[in-house]
Amino acid sequence: MKRIALVLSIASMAMIMMSCGGSTEKKSTETTKVEVAETAKVMVYYFHSKQRCKTCLAIQDVAAQTIAENFANNADVKFVELDYTESANEAIADKFEVAGSSLIVVSGDTQKNLTSEAFANALRGPEILKEIIITEVNKHL
Repeated sequence: MKRIALVLSIASMAMIMMSCGGSTEKKSTETTKVEVAETAKVMVYYFHSKQRCKTCLAIQDVAAQTIAENFANNADVKFVELDYTESANEAIADKFEVAGSSLIVVSGDTQKNLTSEAFANALRGPEILKEIIITEVNKHL
């Protein structure tokens, strides 16, 4: 039974991630960085493409809101969103081996990829995703 649940979970994630190219809606907060200086102790990166699905947009909203609400006065935490399809962002996307929408928490040489958790919770359980982000950031402070 556990194997069936695991297979269904993996198949669902694959379908969600494949659908991410379906929307042409853009967020007005998109930025392009030639090189992002890791100026904070903990960097929370959200990588995306130009076309994003509803879930991808929700991941950005939840992650940005979580950092703003919980770490706004903490110079040791920074949220950065980047379009990995822009040539100016190629180096940083390569650095983190990004090939699709990704949510990654980085502290020094340590990185934690929260993409699976983000896709699983951004729409149906944003509070769960917020707690996951907060917990991961706090581990590095």
